[in-house]
Amino acid sequence: MNKLAQTSVKDTIELIGIAAVVLSLLLVAYEVRQSNRIAQATTTYEIGRDINQFNELGYSDPGFAELLLKLRDLEFQPSGVEALQINLLARRFINIWTTQETAYANGLLTEAQFSATQTDVVTVMQAFPVLNRYWDSAFREQPALKRSAVLQPIVNAQSLDD
Repeated sequence: MNKLAQTSVKDTIELIGIAAVVLSLLLVAYEVRQSNRIAQATTTYEIGRDINQFNELGYSDPGFAELLLKLRDLEFQPSGVEALQINLLARRFINIWTTQETAYANGLLTEAQFSATQTDVVTVMQAFPVLNRYWDSAFREQPALKRSAVLQPIVNAQSLDD
């Protein structure tokens, strides 16, 4: 084989190699994108499932539904057991919301989904005003929660009460 033919074969092999690398990178990028979409869908599903479980408690457990009704009445003075239940409920909400904030920070929730979470915080504060007395115990035990963006409506309301 002459030198020109060897150069042509070599150039062709190099081009095939470069094309293979580019195609491999495109495939990896596609797989990463698909993986991210699956993670986002899974996160959205998990959030929806958690909300549905909470809603289900409201209609399947008369004691819980009664407690929720009491949480709407600012005159309500809970008993020891009720106070514990309310404290745990406040912490559950905080856990749900801060988990969603973490998911958003990691790209697993869209801006719209995170905005809905922020709206949910305000909605819960308005729907169950008695809960507003219980947020501070979580903040005392975990002061870093006060820096959470999603919890700022609660932090701001607490500051007004001080």
